[in-house]
Amino acid sequence: MPSATPSSLLYLWDRRTLFIGQLSESLELSQAAATLVLGLDQGFTLESAGRLLPCRSALLPAGSRVRLQAADNRLVVWYLDPFGADFAALRGQMAAAEGGLCMGLADEAQWLERHRELLDEQATPAQAYALIEQLVGAAAPFKLDARISSVVALIKRDVANNLSARYLAAQVDLSEPRLSQLFKDTLGVPIRRYRQWHRLFVTAVGVTQGLSLTTAALEAGFTDSAHFSRTFRSILGMPPSAMLNPRGRMRMYAG
Repeated sequence: MPSATPSSLLYLWDRRTLFIGQLSESLELSQAAATLVLGLDQGFTLESAGRLLPCRSALLPAGSRVRLQAADNRLVVWYLDPFGADFAALRGQMAAAEGGLCMGLADEAQWLERHRELLDEQATPAQAYALIEQLVGAAAPFKLDARISSVVALIKRDVANNLSARYLAAQVDLSEPRLSQLFKDTLGVPIRRYRQWHRLFVTAVGVTQGLSLTTAALEAGFTDSAHFSRTFRSILGMPPSAMLNPRGRMRMYAG
């Protein structure tokens, strides 16, 4: 273990989010995007469907429900692109799979060393993003249904409003049940869950731009700060204060 814990880093991009640092409690993940987790200092344990899975790196598909026991450990948590390209590329780099979860990056030592460097050097967003692009590598050809791309664009463009599945389906000439099924099959989560995920991103970006947490959450479409806090905890597995407390040793960047 290092003698002193460096400041945590949180990088926010439209496509990915990265957290590096130490968290004060276990994570209970029910995420809306595929997630890659690494233990910088030591291994960690995943609890999934009653099984305890010790590992040093794990790739979790969107929608999976796991509890991560971090102990005294700095973590790397990559919330990957919601469309699945990162997950498709990384799945082939994992050594083992159990219950839908993938464990053991083939180049685990390199991933760990490069992320330690990011944390120690307080890397810029451009440096952090370039690293994940390099480490993920080229995926197999990945084609996303254009109708799902259009629906995602509509949600992002009007994030503060709860555009109904019926309205969204009409915009891409699909029935509401067909859109709902196709969206979940493509992104791994329902439309509502994806909207919540994107609202969290928009809120966090607002905080980095100087808004109060309450104002940023309201502008992103949450009804109040309690609604934001519940959503944050249900998706990211921790209270907002764990990542967004400006008085903590967190440094946030919006790219």
